[in-house]
Amino acid sequence: MNIRSMTLKVRGLAPLAMVLFGLGQGVSSADTLVVNPVAPIASTQTDWNSQLVFSKFNVAGATLLSVEIKTSAGFDTVLTIHNGSPDTGSTGTARTEVIVTLTDPGGFIPAPGQQIDTIFPSPAYTYTLAAGQSIISPHLFGNGSSDQTYVASVLLAEFTGVGTITLNVGTFTQTVLSNTGGNTAASQSTFASANGQVIYTFSTGVPEPGSVVLMGIGGLVFGAFAIRGRRKV
Repeated sequence: MNIRSMTLKVRGLAPLAMVLFGLGQGVSSADTLVVNPVAPIASTQTDWNSQLVFSKFNVAGATLLSVEIKTSAGFDTVLTIHNGSPDTGSTGTARTEVIVTLTDPGGFIPAPGQQIDTIFPSPAYTYTLAAGQSIISPHLFGNGSSDQTYVASVLLAEFTGVGTITLNVGTFTQTVLSNTGGNTAASQSTFASANGQVIYTFSTGVPEPGSVVLMGIGGLVFGAFAIRGRRKV
């Protein structure tokens, strides 16, 4: 092989080596850190306002990329339904709906805040009442969850540093009644609990193992053809 043809082959493979080497340099490892709250919110009669407290992201030399907030809630409700009509019976269904909303101290989570399933209801309770009659339902249960990831720089900054961050959690409870017949009303007694988890995704700036391999392949291609070129000259 003459010097000219060997040089053309080296030049032809050089771009591939540069691409492999560049890809290896450009990809950093991403890690996750899962943080549970200091304490969950115990079952409490609604409506209530409470807090979930989490440790902030504080890993030396790392860059926070995203904050994922997972929340879950459950409730136990008992309905009381009364037909106030003196001469007409009634029939229908009733249920309890609970809205659980989570907000951050700076208000950077878009309004109205992170909500669990927007509204999560209990099973519908079916009733038939004579005039003037009341009835109390058995215990009915509902649960729901929410999972949102945030990348806004102001929110990432809020979750970064020493200490803890307190997220406010509140409930809004209502009774939904679908009735035919007499003048009927429903009320509820509800207890709800909530829990959560924060997942930090961050970069340490250290190349992933696969990236190191790409860089190594690129370097070997350069080195092999440099040595071969010296031997052929």
